[in-house]
Amino acid sequence: MSNPAVKRSKVYLYGFIIWTSWIIFYTIVLKIQTNNDWLNSVMSSAFTYYIYAILSIGIWFTCKRIPFDSMPVPVLILVHFLLSISYSALWLFLTYGLWYLAEGEQIFTYFDFRLVVGWQFLFGMITYLLIAGIFYTIIYYRHFREKELKEAELLGLTRDAEFKALKMQLNPHFLFNALNSINALVTQNPELSRKMVGRLSELLRISLDSRNEMCVPLKEELDFVHLYLELESIRFGDRMNFEETVDEELHDTDFPAMVLQPLIENAVKYGVAEKRGNGRIQLTIMREGERIACRVMNTVPKHSRSRKSKGSANGTGLQNIRRRLHLLYADRYEFSANYGESESFEVIMKIPINADGPDKSTDRR
Repeated sequence: MSNPAVKRSKVYLYGFIIWTSWIIFYTIVLKIQTNNDWLNSVMSSAFTYYIYAILSIGIWFTCKRIPFDSMPVPVLILVHFLLSISYSALWLFLTYGLWYLAEGEQIFTYFDFRLVVGWQFLFGMITYLLIAGIFYTIIYYRHFREKELKEAELLGLTRDAEFKALKMQLNPHFLFNALNSINALVTQNPELSRKMVGRLSELLRISLDSRNEMCVPLKEELDFVHLYLELESIRFGDRMNFEETVDEELHDTDFPAMVLQPLIENAVKYGVAEKRGNGRIQLTIMREGERIACRVMNTVPKHSRSRKSKGSANGTGLQNIRRRLHLLYADRYEFSANYGESESFEVIMKIPINADGPDKSTDRR
């Protein structure tokens, strides 16, 4: 966050530079108009327009009190035209009044005031209108930026809320499946069911710990997956064969929280639970240039293409993941879910490696 004191100092510095530049210009005009020496021209210009610089503070507050859209444009122009006359008269009154108090009637020996007062008054009106125009531009730009920032903040809060809501939808779904597995083992193998309860409680603890996180290190996501697979291996035993190939250099890279687990859960549900005999699941996570390429493949029963294709390839879980990736990365990701040529189903996900985390830009699609 920027320091307000530093910000004000910059405003004062820029104001001083602008007014000094204007005084240099006015000095040249005054020199040409009166043919006086340069020293007197500089002193007169500086004294005159630094007074106007102080008066410009009043113009700033006037512009803030009379917003550009507060009245019809012709009326606004008329109001500021009358104010320009008032400010110009006040400016000349203060300028020559203070000068007269400082040096007395000697000031009338410097210039023929009849030659300069008229165009100085006009110059004062033009200066007022220029300053008012600049201030309105600044005020409009500030309001525009504030509105833009508020809209971006609101969109970000909405995006975060939607992301968390989508992620939390997975917890009841996962819990339901886990409890069904435990229920199936309670009478058949009480010892295994107790072991599953212990693993389930650990899974839920980790899930709750990361519920507010959009991204976590890849290793944390993998640890969660391994714990989930340990729970399912109690249920399926040797029927479930899991193979994993992960680039260890990616372990500390940000990865979408609770995205990998539902992909593995989907593979277990359709590739192991519904398949007679052994089922195989492969997880591959490698680096492709500036992206992380993640592939989850599972074998499927022969009847899955016709009976379960809609459920597994376009189901709620995968649509949920697509939406969450869109919220995180806008159009900087790839996601596909398709059946392979053999009895297999694979999900391929590619996301950017970004040291700054997910996409923070405003998604306007």
